[in-house]
Amino acid sequence: MIELVPLLLAGLLGLGTGVFVVLSLIEKPVWRLMWAPHSTQVSDEDARKVHAILKRVIHLLPPTMMTTMGMASVLMIFLSIQAGLSAAAIAVASLFFAQLALIVARLFKDIRGVDEVPSNGEVAAVREGLGALALLHHRGLLMTSSTLIAVLAVQALT
Repeated sequence: MIELVPLLLAGLLGLGTGVFVVLSLIEKPVWRLMWAPHSTQVSDEDARKVHAILKRVIHLLPPTMMTTMGMASVLMIFLSIQAGLSAAAIAVASLFFAQLALIVARLFKDIRGVDEVPSNGEVAAVREGLGALALLHHRGLLMTSSTLIAVLAVQALT
């Protein structure tokens, strides 16, 4: 069972990475809104379309990802203890938990920015909420993928 911990952790991080990749691809037409919510290079129609898609999954994906990252957190702690709190284990755990803390700090605000705004409502609010949530998804992608790579690298070296 001890050998399963890194495998389970990698599986959860892989699942998280996959979810964030799919979200990123859905949001691709509006990526510019992450840095410039009023960009004229993103049409209002595209912003409303992507916003409507995200509103359809906004009550399913956050609880799923919270459960996934909660279990990954437990496994990360377990793996660190199992590794004798080695420098490598602490580094990987620090990478994961620091990024996770930054995401959780904005999570509920950014979700509300899409969930509480009708897709056919004020276009400025649609664009701002959409841009903030897309940026959060990219941060999640960075967190899960970088931690997955770090976990796999540490396991390969041990």
